[in-house]
Amino acid sequence: MNLKGKTVLVSGATGGMGEALAKQCAQEGCKIALFARREEQLKILCKQLAKKTSCVYKKCDVTNPNEVKNAVLFTQKKFGGIDIALLSAGVLMPNPIETINSSIITKSMQINFFGNVYFIEQLMPVMKKQHTGTIAVVSTLPDRRGIPGWGAYGASKAALSWLMESLRAEGKQKYNINFITIKPGSVETPMIEEYHRAGAISPEKAAAIIIKGIKRGKKVIQFPLSQVMMIRLGDLFPVAAYDMIPVEMQKGDGFPNPEE
Repeated sequence: MNLKGKTVLVSGATGGMGEALAKQCAQEGCKIALFARREEQLKILCKQLAKKTSCVYKKCDVTNPNEVKNAVLFTQKKFGGIDIALLSAGVLMPNPIETINSSIITKSMQINFFGNVYFIEQLMPVMKKQHTGTIAVVSTLPDRRGIPGWGAYGASKAALSWLMESLRAEGKQKYNINFITIKPGSVETPMIEEYHRAGAISPEKAAAIIIKGIKRGKKVIQFPLSQVMMIRLGDLFPVAAYDMIPVEMQKGDGFPNPEE
């Protein structure tokens, strides 16, 4: 796929992979529509990208269906259609067993899962009418087994991966719409700055891998390779063996130690 001249919608555009993806798309010559909650940062980023390409922005909270609808309509009005949607908005919150908290799980699902559902719901009619389009959604690499302390995040991302799997074949066969699941391992974004992760890669490197995968028509984009191999090997462990892995090692550095 040649990305030059394509209209790209980016959610979660003001930090981490979302910002890096927006910049990468600008280098590719795409027309870009940026969306995030932080309007001032959107304005600054859009001003930078407008030096290279056509760029617009609008404040959007992905947990608000009306704002998501307006974001899609705004992009359509400005550019006449939407070729690619890069949906990267997300949140990472620890969910310790000592203080199990349903509000953390609810918020994680609202942002990481339903925030993408709302976008897909609004993008589908646009792309069905065009009979073409790509919806690429950021899930996570460890989406098959639970990780101690990170159940809220994992559950929301696993649900997202499952949804994308269910849409991919039918979307392509019926409407020529590509559904791409992006499964990053550790990426040095503000979201994990409190939680050190060995082998984490830069957002710029992650964005380059994602754009390369989209160009090549990949259905699932997962990286970095060393973490892909480690995670997928762990997926093969029998339950008894998996449960013997030290819990603190799985939680990682920086995980809070709350009192009961």
